[in-house]
Order: sequence, then structure tokens, then C-alpha cells
Amino acid sequence: MSIGGILMIVWYSLKPWLWLIALLLIVLVAAQGVARLQGYTLASKGGIGSKVLPPIAFIAAFFLVPWFTVSSIAYVNTWVDWAALTGAAVAIAIYVWLILHPLCYWRQQR
Repeated sequence: MSIGGILMIVWYSLKPWLWLIALLLIVLVAAQGVARLQGYTLASKGGIGSKVLPPIAFIAAFFLVPWFTVSSIAYVNTWVDWAALTGAAVAIAIYVWLILHPLCYWRQQR
């Protein structure tokens, strides 16, 4: 299969989710932008919310990702399926941290 064919399959897979990807990107840029105007950096001290909620989101993702994709945890059989689910859970936890850490910093500065 050519690179063009692979990119076409990826495009058709992402196309129904473009609105959600755009919304999540807007939220990320807004949270980072608001906090960076107050002097936020990734090394800044965040609040308790940025320490507690990302692990909760990580655990919740194991149940919510299959539900969101109209699947079931029972269909996660092979190590590749578990790797993909774990990767999605890690990505969600990192995203939650990237949103909450600057917002907790911003709230402390106010």
C-alpha cells in the first residue's frame, strides 16, 4: 500500500471526528494562552486539581474510550488492543494535565 493510500484511510477515519479534534484544540490553546499571559510555564506550580484528576481520567479512559467508540472492553483481546487502549488513556491523562495545570496556576494567581 502506498503512502497516499494510507493517508487516505487515516483521513476518512478522522473525518467524522474533526469537530471534536478542533474543539479540544481550541480548549487547549485557550487554557495555555490565558495562563501564559499570567507568566505560566510548564515548570510552574499547579494546584491539587492538576495532580488528582489526570490519574482519575487515565482510569476512566479504560472504560470510556471503548464506550465512546461504540465498542466494549470485552473486545480488547490482544496485546495490540491493550496497547492502543493504554496509549489512548495516557494521551487523555496528558491532555487533562495540560488543561488543568495552567488553569490551576491561573486560579492561584488571581
